Amino acid sequence: MSTLSPDPKARGINFDLPTCGDTQCNSHGKCVIPPGGGAGFVCECTLGYRGESCEDTVNGALSVPLTVSVLAVIIGLLILAFIAAKLRQRQKKNRRRQLAARHGYNISV
Repeated sequence: MSTLSPDPKARGINFDLPTCGDTQCNSHGKCVIPPGGGAGFVCECTLGYRGESCEDTVNGALSVPLTVSVLAVIIGLLILAFIAAKLRQRQKKNRRRQLAARHGYNISV
Protein backbone atom coordinates (compact mmCIF):
# COMPACT_ATOMS: atom_id res chain seq x y z
CA MET A 1 0.00 0.00 0.00
CA SER A 2 1.45 3.37 -0.97
CA THR A 3 0.97 6.48 1.09
CA LEU A 4 0.61 9.90 -0.44
CA SER A 5 3.09 12.46 0.72
CA PRO A 6 1.51 15.57 2.25
CA ASP A 7 4.28 17.75 0.76
CA PRO A 8 3.23 18.97 -2.73
CA LYS A 9 6.87 19.38 -3.81
CA ALA A 10 7.49 15.74 -3.01
CA ARG A 11 4.66 14.83 -5.41
CA GLY A 12 6.22 16.94 -8.19
CA ILE A 13 3.95 19.99 -7.98
CA ASN A 14 5.83 23.18 -8.82
CA PHE A 15 4.03 26.28 -7.55
CA ASP A 16 6.52 28.55 -9.34
CA LEU A 17 4.99 27.71 -12.74
CA PRO A 18 2.43 30.21 -14.07
CA THR A 19 -1.19 29.35 -13.39
CA CYS A 20 -4.02 29.32 -15.90
CA GLY A 21 -5.10 32.72 -14.57
CA ASP A 22 -1.61 34.11 -15.17
CA THR A 23 -1.35 32.85 -18.74
CA GLN A 24 -4.92 32.76 -20.06
CA CYS A 25 -6.43 35.65 -18.09
CA ASN A 26 -3.46 38.07 -18.20
CA SER A 27 -3.09 37.85 -14.39
CA HIS A 28 -6.37 39.78 -14.05
CA GLY A 29 -8.68 36.86 -13.38
CA LYS A 30 -8.95 33.15 -12.72
CA CYS A 31 -9.85 30.21 -14.93
CA VAL A 32 -13.19 28.58 -14.22
CA ILE A 33 -15.19 25.84 -15.86
CA PRO A 34 -17.87 27.33 -18.17
CA PRO A 35 -21.37 27.49 -16.64
CA GLY A 36 -22.77 24.99 -19.16
CA GLY A 37 -19.80 22.68 -18.77
CA GLY A 38 -17.30 21.92 -21.46
CA ALA A 39 -13.72 20.97 -22.06
CA GLY A 40 -12.10 24.40 -21.86
CA PHE A 41 -11.86 27.14 -19.30
CA VAL A 42 -13.19 30.69 -19.31
CA CYS A 43 -11.79 33.65 -17.46
CA GLU A 44 -13.60 35.12 -14.48
CA CYS A 45 -12.14 38.63 -14.44
CA THR A 46 -11.35 40.58 -11.30
CA LEU A 47 -13.00 43.91 -10.61
CA GLY A 48 -12.01 46.54 -13.17
CA TYR A 49 -11.21 44.13 -16.02
CA ARG A 50 -13.30 42.53 -18.75
CA GLY A 51 -12.97 40.66 -22.01
CA GLU A 52 -12.45 37.06 -23.02
CA SER A 53 -8.94 37.09 -21.53
CA CYS A 54 -9.46 39.99 -19.07
CA GLU A 55 -7.40 42.16 -21.42
CA ASP A 56 -9.56 45.30 -21.29
CA THR A 57 -9.94 47.66 -18.38
CA VAL A 58 -13.38 48.92 -17.54
CA ASN A 59 -12.19 52.53 -17.33
CA GLY A 60 -9.70 52.29 -20.20
CA ALA A 61 -12.09 54.10 -22.53
CA LEU A 62 -12.21 57.04 -20.13
CA SER A 63 -8.46 57.59 -19.80
CA VAL A 64 -7.93 59.73 -22.93
CA PRO A 65 -10.95 62.04 -22.52
CA LEU A 66 -10.21 62.39 -18.82
CA THR A 67 -6.59 63.35 -19.49
CA VAL A 68 -7.62 65.88 -22.15
CA SER A 69 -10.24 67.45 -19.90
CA VAL A 70 -7.81 67.76 -16.97
CA LEU A 71 -5.25 69.41 -19.25
CA ALA A 72 -7.93 71.78 -20.57
CA VAL A 73 -8.88 72.80 -17.03
CA ILE A 74 -5.22 73.40 -16.09
CA ILE A 75 -4.60 75.48 -19.23
CA GLY A 76 -7.82 77.44 -18.59
CA LEU A 77 -6.73 78.21 -15.02
CA LEU A 78 -3.32 79.36 -16.24
CA ILE A 79 -4.94 81.69 -18.78
CA LEU A 80 -7.26 83.12 -16.11
CA ALA A 81 -4.31 83.67 -13.77
CA PHE A 82 -2.40 85.47 -16.54
CA ILE A 83 -5.39 87.72 -17.32
CA ALA A 84 -5.88 88.50 -13.63
CA ALA A 85 -2.18 89.43 -13.27
CA LYS A 86 -2.35 91.74 -16.29
CA LEU A 87 -5.52 93.45 -14.99
CA ARG A 88 -3.93 93.95 -11.58
CA GLN A 89 -0.81 95.40 -13.19
CA ARG A 90 -2.95 97.81 -15.22
CA GLN A 91 -4.89 98.87 -12.09
CA LYS A 92 -1.66 99.63 -10.23
CA LYS A 93 -0.38 101.67 -13.15
CA ASN A 94 -3.63 103.69 -13.28
CA ARG A 95 -3.50 104.29 -9.50
CA ARG A 96 0.08 105.57 -9.73
CA ARG A 97 -0.89 107.84 -12.61
CA GLN A 98 -3.91 109.23 -10.67
CA LEU A 99 -1.82 109.72 -7.52
CA ALA A 100 0.87 111.55 -9.50
CA ALA A 101 -1.73 113.81 -11.17
CA ARG A 102 -3.41 114.53 -7.83
CA HIS A 103 -0.13 115.58 -6.20
CA GLY A 104 1.16 117.43 -9.23
CA TYR A 105 4.04 115.09 -10.07
CA ASN A 106 5.14 114.93 -13.66
CA ILE A 107 6.06 111.26 -13.83
CA SER A 108 5.63 109.17 -16.93
CA VAL A 109 4.40 105.75 -15.98
